[in-house]
Amino acid sequence: MGNLWQVNEESFSPNLKQIHSQETVFTIGNGYFCTRGTFEEGYPHETAATLLFGVFDSVPVAKEELANAPDWVGIHLFVNSERFRLDKGKLLAYTRSLNLQNGLLTRTVHWESPSGVRIRVNSERFASLADKHLGLIRYSVTIDESPKDLPVAISLRANFNAAQGNYNVMHWETTDQGHSADLLWLQSETRGTHVTLVQSMSFNADTTAFQKEFVDGDIEPSIRLTGALSPQESIVTEKVVVMYTSRDSEDPHKATLTHHQKMLNTVAEETNSNPHNVLVFDYQIQKQDEAWAHFWEQADIVLEGDEKAQVALRYNIYQLRINASDDDSRYSIAAKGLTGFGYRGHIFHDTEVFMLPFFTYELPHIARNLLLYRYHLLPAARKKAASNGYAGAQYPWESTLNGEETTPPSIVHPETGEVIPVLNGFIELHITSSIAHATWEYWRVTGDDEFMRDYGAELLLSTALFWDSRAEKKGQQDEYTISNVIGPDEWHEHVNNNAHTNYMARYNIRIALSVLKWLQQTAPSKANALIEQLDLTEEHLTYMRDVMEHLRFPQDPVTGLIEQFDGFFKLAKFDQEKYRGRKDSYQGILGVQEIQKYQLIKQADVLMLLTMLRQEFDYNTKKVNWDYYFPITDHDYGSSLTPALHAILGCELGHIDEAYQMFMKGALVDLENLRGNTPDGIHAACAGAVWQAAVFGFAGLSITDDGYTTQPHWPNNWQRLSFKFKCKGELISIDLKR
Repeated sequence: MGNLWQVNEESFSPNLKQIHSQETVFTIGNGYFCTRGTFEEGYPHETAATLLFGVFDSVPVAKEELANAPDWVGIHLFVNSERFRLDKGKLLAYTRSLNLQNGLLTRTVHWESPSGVRIRVNSERFASLADKHLGLIRYSVTIDESPKDLPVAISLRANFNAAQGNYNVMHWETTDQGHSADLLWLQSETRGTHVTLVQSMSFNADTTAFQKEFVDGDIEPSIRLTGALSPQESIVTEKVVVMYTSRDSEDPHKATLTHHQKMLNTVAEETNSNPHNVLVFDYQIQKQDEAWAHFWEQADIVLEGDEKAQVALRYNIYQLRINASDDDSRYSIAAKGLTGFGYRGHIFHDTEVFMLPFFTYELPHIARNLLLYRYHLLPAARKKAASNGYAGAQYPWESTLNGEETTPPSIVHPETGEVIPVLNGFIELHITSSIAHATWEYWRVTGDDEFMRDYGAELLLSTALFWDSRAEKKGQQDEYTISNVIGPDEWHEHVNNNAHTNYMARYNIRIALSVLKWLQQTAPSKANALIEQLDLTEEHLTYMRDVMEHLRFPQDPVTGLIEQFDGFFKLAKFDQEKYRGRKDSYQGILGVQEIQKYQLIKQADVLMLLTMLRQEFDYNTKKVNWDYYFPITDHDYGSSLTPALHAILGCELGHIDEAYQMFMKGALVDLENLRGNTPDGIHAACAGAVWQAAVFGFAGLSITDDGYTTQPHWPNNWQRLSFKFKCKGELISIDLKR
């Protein structure tokens, strides 16, 4: 049995796409910052990035993006003045592993310099989960052989690299830099948003034989250690970095240096060391182990009988944790988290539909903050609704810190290269009901009445008001319609009465009215205040109920088949057999306009509705719609979001083989770069869907008014599923065995 807590790389490939993909895979983080898995010594054309939670800078068109901070991981090694780097000299052996149990990234390299010196380099790196401002690297060099057994001159240069951008866009400029007896520091500011970042560094060794030198500079300040090693001798160094921004402290410079120096002094006292040359890695890794052990004690899923699935499942849970702040409700989790530049750090409905259930069941305090992010941005959502001529609150398709719409009006299609308009920000509406649904589910699972009273009720009622104003009643017909939208499918634009959009709008109104009734019973003064604030007259409430009851839902009353939108069944069928072995999505093959003529789906639409609200629909409805829509969905190159989500419905319907295939497509999407875009960052929503597939799908967990039930569905070889979750404050352990 292999180590089921490790993601391993057994050899080095110079293929640049592979390098960039692995940079994403080996990201370390703690929710405050994430750092991609680039090499300390650097590599040509690498995509180094450290992204901090909620730290943005301005960009044209897309308004703002997460700003790539000065790179803190650099340690440049020179051996007899020859630079150690994987594209130089001769690589004799290489391994790298990410320990998911404690977030430690380890790499071992056996290398021969051009002049024949053989060395071993070992690096260990982590972002502290116990101290969110802290990043550490332990970097050791051992001389194996040298020509004529002569001593080898060694120079190690630990630096901050301020010349890092988001690809070609530079966001930071150095505003100050300096050093004290122990610490070197760099102060930077974003060019457009004026966020200040201060980073401090100490760089110490396990020997006093090496000379230390501080080298100041605005672009690459560094601390250098120089000396000599004879064959079989080693040096162990530690680079310790502390980071604060002006979002954390009024004086981030003072906060950074005080924090860093205090840490050095504390460890020096406890280990009887010299505070000017203290080694802290062992002390801090112990705290790291404890913090991660606490997390995994709650969040781990034990899966016996399928080692590949077990490691992949833990990897996706790891990614969910490192990309979510523990205590900051000013920002949420982006589609790529903090792991890459894809989607610029913008927030989509990915968070509420795919990721938030994990936090609701495992880390409800983080789920609460993610929903508070949406609550804080209600004013902007109201402004968006009003600007479009509607009431209530309409959430933007993409958002950052101020809640304004940040969807770019056009993009270059990643497959076809054509410039295409992006209509999502104008007519993809269902994000509003997704947020409402997540709010309701959080309350239903956690029982957090205080949240619902003070925040959730206003959010639910405000979003419900948007839907009742967006729905239209034409002539004397006894139904309301919602026209000109993009549904979750996204390959069909300007459609009328998208089934998912309409049903979720009805659901949004229903749960809002339910919460209002609850509020009137439990907190009447709060209810009255909201009624007055939102102008919820009895006449208006009657109208909302009428919209809820008569909003069009295109379903055959006999067969139960749901039409994805008006006219979908009249579209041409598509012969997928002609495209076996394709490497592009059907939209990439056919084009943005042509694909709209066919019954081809990018991602779950009707089936996502039946999964999100699975308690609302009977078995036959789920079966007939699965049979129709599953075969016409592009599971390979459509969207990464929904393969793992399909697994939930597949399990319920007894399609265990298909469910397992979908689960693994999601679980391995980044570990194996299945879609070719992992270099842009991890698929954070997919990580959440993988957790949901395991818990709601294969374990069949369902929360009821009376407690919970499970109904396990077993893929081949699976023997056990064990996990914990929180329900109404109680920690519940589930251990299912075949």
